[in-house]
Amino acid sequence: MGEEYKVSIFAPMTGQVVDLGKVPDPIYADRMLGDGVAIVPEDGTMFSPISGYINVIAEDKHAFGFTSDEGLEVLVHFGVNSKLMPDCCAVHTTVNSRVQAGDMIAEFDLEKIKAMGVDTITPVIICGGLEGKVIRPATGHAQAGSGAVITVVDAEQASQQAPEAKDAASAAGAKQSAWQEKAEKRPAGRQESEALEFLRDRKNWPALIGGFVGLTVALVIVFVGVAMLIGH
Repeated sequence: MGEEYKVSIFAPMTGQVVDLGKVPDPIYADRMLGDGVAIVPEDGTMFSPISGYINVIAEDKHAFGFTSDEGLEVLVHFGVNSKLMPDCCAVHTTVNSRVQAGDMIAEFDLEKIKAMGVDTITPVIICGGLEGKVIRPATGHAQAGSGAVITVVDAEQASQQAPEAKDAASAAGAKQSAWQEKAEKRPAGRQESEALEFLRDRKNWPALIGGFVGLTVALVIVFVGVAMLIGH
């Protein structure tokens, strides 16, 4: 096994980490844009979750797109229906700027936003760069800029580190091998039913047709006899 691949996506905001399915918006809850977690923020300060570049800042200042040095595309979307409050945010960076994990990105007036009836739950999603990789979401409380809310690992390494998955794969492989070995050892004449073999051999067709004709004639004779009896 080569060097272990492991990348941390840090909490962009301080708060409680919850399952993405708790976001009251199907685009995020159903993971249409990607997989990740959501944070219920305790204050309005947002930090960069990765070291890399900031590629997108929504015009309404509620969504930020990042690309990490490892090629992971991360979206941080502040709140649900948050496009209703563009004047409640001060952004401290610009598109294409280089950022380090933990750099301040924006400040939201959390109390004012809550007073407007906006749900401040914040999805943190990996939208791209996960080919051949899997995520391990965190749970519980996270501190902005320091606590990892998502850990990205190599899928193959992850499967090798999971004994139950490895044992299941080995058992499935052994079962398949045993079946193949049994099939190979089976005599050629037994691999298909005798009925199919009989039908495939054209030499047997005259006998088959003759038997069918004979059966048909016998049935006709029986029906005629019954009809004559009924007529009398």
